This record gives sequence, structure tokens and C-alpha cells, in this order.
Amino acid sequence: MSISTMLDDLASPAEPAVPATMKAVELLAPLTPALSTLPVPGVPADGLLLKTRCVSICSTDISYFEGHLFPDVYPVILGHEYLGEVVQIGPDFDSSTPIAIGDRVVYWGQTDFGGFAEYRSVRPIFSGETKSDVYWADRYFHDDRMASAVKVPDDLDDLHASLIEPTTGALRSLLTNPPAPGDRVAILGAGPIAVIAGSVIKRLFAPHEVVCVDLNKHRNVFAKGQFADHAYVPEEFEETVPLNSIDYVFDTLPTVKVDDEDQDPRRVAMRKLAPRGKYVLYGASQEMQKFDTWLMLAKGINITAAPFDVHSFPMHRTANVIASAMHMIRSGIVDAGALQTQVCPFDDYTQLVEILRSYRSTHHMKTVIDFR
Repeated sequence: MSISTMLDDLASPAEPAVPATMKAVELLAPLTPALSTLPVPGVPADGLLLKTRCVSICSTDISYFEGHLFPDVYPVILGHEYLGEVVQIGPDFDSSTPIAIGDRVVYWGQTDFGGFAEYRSVRPIFSGETKSDVYWADRYFHDDRMASAVKVPDDLDDLHASLIEPTTGALRSLLTNPPAPGDRVAILGAGPIAVIAGSVIKRLFAPHEVVCVDLNKHRNVFAKGQFADHAYVPEEFEETVPLNSIDYVFDTLPTVKVDDEDQDPRRVAMRKLAPRGKYVLYGASQEMQKFDTWLMLAKGINITAAPFDVHSFPMHRTANVIASAMHMIRSGIVDAGALQTQVCPFDDYTQLVEILRSYRSTHHMKTVIDFR
């Protein structure tokens, strides 16, 4: 062996042994999880194989679990707020970001699940790259088989790094549809995405004030500690906030069902919006929700969202957003340490299922599944 080969071997750590099978939590149907043994995915020729370190539970996971969102086929492995360690590098992998065995990577994909498993593969696009592999997703938008990604520096804790993905989602929406300086902002919901969005708005977008609305009083208290000037339960919001006094609404709510449709929080928020106010829809649901077309016409409400379609918002642009999202966490604009309030070991399957079932009623914010 030559001296140069020996030096290369010392500089590049050897690929760790990868087993043939892995444990994964599959969703067989709504409310029907299963702990399964599956083959470890192969490393893509132009991508990476990652060993899972941490995955945060997302409200989108819960919407699939409850049956408000549906995969193309069952079973599906949920989990996409993901941090993994590089264990294999494809032979055709080419990146402007140096990647080595042992590096930690977070990715953001449109509908890219598979995180509740011990391994997963990804074809990453890092900031500064313009790669793509676009396809029609059969849900009225074009998606990309590649995912935006960021290499995680050593100074960022594993548990906190898994929050880069949700911060990316919120930031995509805010950068596409920002509030104006001096706006009065209302955030519907006080869950993790609401807190992330509210923190970014409060600290970077110079609002007049930011209020939030949620049924969960524990989460309202948390939101007041993080960003909100006022936090209301829906009845208080209806009674306290004057009509036409809000300039900007950021809607993070899940599927909403109320007995009195006039008190649907989305319709209430539209009544509070000023003429030509902006209503930004963040949360996704395949169940129809109540939007008041009369108020849209009467006030000229601008209802908008960051598009899923990668022809409109390419994955290489999101690769720049995910780099900024990581900066939001490292700089403290988004307080990942406060948001991460519960850790569940992956091998505690009973607790994991209970967390999925009780997610809507818990006082916890971010629950991180720990695979380490």
C-alpha cells in the first residue's frame, strides 16, 4: 500500500457495517400502527444512506395517523422531521458541500416520510446546487424525488437539530407571504409550527403586535412566553379582538370541527381581518374546511400559501431556506431548547403509540423520538 493511500484511509473514515434489516413503525391504516422488521434501503447512486438519530413528531404525522391525510398506499412509515448520520455515500454522489461518513444531515421534502425507521436514504440538494428530479405527484402538484438538505455543524445538539425541518416549513411560508412591518398579526394555533412562525415574525418582521388563538391553555401560556403579546382561547378571541383590526393571519390549525359553523376559528379570524388583509394557510388537510366566501368578497381577503409545486418553489430554493432555518435555531431566534419538551426512546413502542394517540390534547410541544 502506498503512503498516499494510507493517508487517504486515515482521512476518510471507513463505512460502518449496515445490517440487512431494520425496525420501523408503519401505519397500516388510520389509527393502526405496527412495529415491523423491514429491509434496510439501499444507498442511491447519487445520494446517501443515513442512520437515524432523532425524529420529531409533526402535526402532519398526526393528520395521517388520524386519517385526515392519506398516503398513496398503505403501509406508510411516518416521520419527516429528521436527523440522520451518513453511513454510506453513493458512487455517483456529487455535492458542493463536503460530506463524509459520520456527518449529520437534515433534509426537507414535500411528502417525504420514512423517518420512524432505523435507516433511510435521501438524495440531497444542498444550498447553492440546482439539481432536480421532478415528477407529477397525483395530488395536483409536481414534487421532487430529491430533497433540500443541510449539513449540521458540531455545535448543534441532536435533539434540537431535528427542529430544523419544521422551521424550514414555517420559513418557506413566511418568506413567500411575509407580514408588512407594523402589521397586527394573529396566529391560529399555538402548537410548535405556530411558535416557530410567531418567533420569527416577532423577532424579524417588526410587527405592531402578535396574538395567537388555541383551545389548549397550556400551549397558550407557552406561546406568551415565546412570542405572543396576547394568547386567547377562541371565545376570548371572538369577544375581545375588534372586527377589522387584524392585518395578517397565519393559519396553522389542523382539521377543525365545531357545532356552530359561525364560530369556526377560521371564519372568526376572517371577521377580524381588515379589508385587503392577508390570510396565509400553512396546515394541510384533505378534509374540506370552512372558509367564508362572503367575507372574502366583502373584504377582498388575500388567501395565499407557499406552494407545494416545485415548478413554483423548486427544491433548490428550499435548500437555501433550510440553511437559513438552521441559522434561526443556532442564533436563538427559534428556541429549540424550549420547544423540545419530551423525548421518547424509539425502542419504547408503547409510549410512542400513546404519544401519537394523545398528541392533540397534550401540553407538550415538540416530542423527539430518540434512536441513539
